[in-house]
Order: sequence, then structure tokens, then C-alpha cells
Amino acid sequence: MFRLATIGVTFALLAASACGGGGTLSKEELQKQFAGIQSLAAEGALVADGVADDRTTETFTSVHSLYLTEAARKVETNLRAAEAPAPAVNLAGQVADDLERLHEQPNDPALARRLREQLEQYAVEAEERAK
Repeated sequence: MFRLATIGVTFALLAASACGGGGTLSKEELQKQFAGIQSLAAEGALVADGVADDRTTETFTSVHSLYLTEAARKVETNLRAAEAPAPAVNLAGQVADDLERLHEQPNDPALARRLREQLEQYAVEAEERAK
């Protein structure tokens, strides 16, 4: 699972760096950002699923969800700097907020189930917007 996680975060960070600084994004650049958000949300849902089913350690969940949170915040910041449409900025922020909650409470299966469902919904939304 760690290798899959590394690949997903690497993709998301590459998408975030493609955003660069200020100015507007092209349609293709915006689609890449949504793909990065989708990747982070889907990976976060996998981590939350592991917590919900007691398959991950508290340390793994805390560390990995923090890593994902930071990546999502970077996407959100880059989108804001690029004056991206509000739905993109907001979705990146919502993903980051949920990942942060998972980081703060890495051993709460009930919360993890709720976050898994929400992150899965965000992943679907981002995937749709990336088309």
C-alpha cells in the first residue's frame, strides 16, 4: 500500500507544481489539477478505510495523512495563486480539511468511515471535473 501511496502523492505534487504561480490556468492545466485532487482524495479514502477496518497503525495513519494533507494544501495554494475557479480551490481545501481530521484522530474508526465516504465522493467529483 505504501508504494501505491507514494505514486499517488508524487502524481498529485507534479500536478500541483504544473500550476506554477499567478495567472489563469488553461483547461488542460485545470484538468491536471483536478486529477491531482482526485488522486489525493482517493488515497486518503484508502487510508481512512484501513483505519475503519483496523488494518493500519495509528502512526502510519497519522504520518501518511499529514503527508497527504500537506500535498492537498499545496494544490489548494497553487490553485488560489493561479486564480483558478472557486470549485477547484474549494474542492482541494475540502480534501485537505478531511485529511487533516484523519491526521488529528488517526484511531477513530467511526470518523474514518465518515471521512472515507466523503473522500470517495470528492474523488468522484474531481474525476468528473478532470474530464
